[in-house]
Amino acid sequence: MRAVIALIAMSAFLLSPSALGAQDSGRSRLLEVLPAVGLDKSSVFVFHDQASLDAHYYLADETVLGLGEKTEAVFARYLAGPGEALLLVVSYPSEEDARRAYEKFGGDFFSKRFDAKNPRTIERLESGDYAAAVRARTFLIVVLEAPDRKSCDELARRAEERALGRL
Repeated sequence: MRAVIALIAMSAFLLSPSALGAQDSGRSRLLEVLPAVGLDKSSVFVFHDQASLDAHYYLADETVLGLGEKTEAVFARYLAGPGEALLLVVSYPSEEDARRAYEKFGGDFFSKRFDAKNPRTIERLESGDYAAAVRARTFLIVVLEAPDRKSCDELARRAEERALGRL
């Protein structure tokens, strides 16, 4: 039932004129950051706000990522190691905005071992999956639900390299 409700919400959002405009404006910048290896092209979704992310993946009760009109984000699924991983890349207007989002997200999502001064973190979650977050200039790169540490780290590094190579 939950999947049906999410599908209906996602369909309504995708068919709205404002969503189409948001997707078009973000595509050119963010799609180049997505690593090609393992990418499920049918899963790629470009958006600007928390409600749009929530339709694909529920991350938190609040807007820990600071999503809004001035941000662009892309969400995609990857074949990774023995399973699947989710990649979220957010582009912020400034490095300071990206830093604040990284600190807020990292402090809320990861354990107390999270160090906001380190621009890269990877951790095993209570579910047994791995997650990573990387701050790369104006980008926040987040890998969610990776099946193992190696595939989580590799996906995060490939996205980071692509993000930094574009700047």
